[in-house]
Amino acid sequence: MRTLVFCLGLLAASPAGAGAWLRADGTGFLATYVLQGRDGNSDGGLYFEYGVRPKLTLGVKADVNMTLGQLGDGRAFVFMRRAIPTGDRPYKLAYDLGIGSTFGVIQDPLLLTGVSYGRGLQWKERNGWLAIDSAVEWSLSGQATTAKLDATFGMALGKKTKGMLQVFLSHTETDFSATLAPSLIWQPKAKKPSYQIGLEAENGEVSLKLGLWRDF
Repeated sequence: MRTLVFCLGLLAASPAGAGAWLRADGTGFLATYVLQGRDGNSDGGLYFEYGVRPKLTLGVKADVNMTLGQLGDGRAFVFMRRAIPTGDRPYKLAYDLGIGSTFGVIQDPLLLTGVSYGRGLQWKERNGWLAIDSAVEWSLSGQATTAKLDATFGMALGKKTKGMLQVFLSHTETDFSATLAPSLIWQPKAKKPSYQIGLEAENGEVSLKLGLWRDF
């Protein structure tokens, strides 16, 4: 019951993130990452989205444990995103609906719901953005339902470099986690891939994060 109240609170009170900006028709975005902990644990992930129509973006996302170089437990989703009309307001809203599953030791079918908020920022001559992503991963087999709230603040530091600070919150009936993740994104040439290097700190453990972003 506490998880349900927390989930509904997220969806009602906090729109969510980079997901608020839909992809232009016929364009896409791909991101991959590897997270390496000092204890030898390794995680990886993939995120892909594509604008199939001006008001509809489809995507795939997956996260998996890769300790010892082998695929372990994880979860994956396919989803759709549509804009929520905001008129002339300076921010964007969108909602996500998707289906997916955990995999590995336990296979649990999941329903994904989410709401997104995004706003462009400007400080002096620098452009930035603020994104808040809320989501609920509902278990369809009676397992734990997970509520998530992610916040991202980003700012251009130069023509080729951006700084980004993220906070990830995750809650189930039996567990709560908070992660702080600062990173730098470097794009050596326009229309070429961007490279991400950063850290993630959770429960006193710090991991190195390496990522690759590509628009197309």
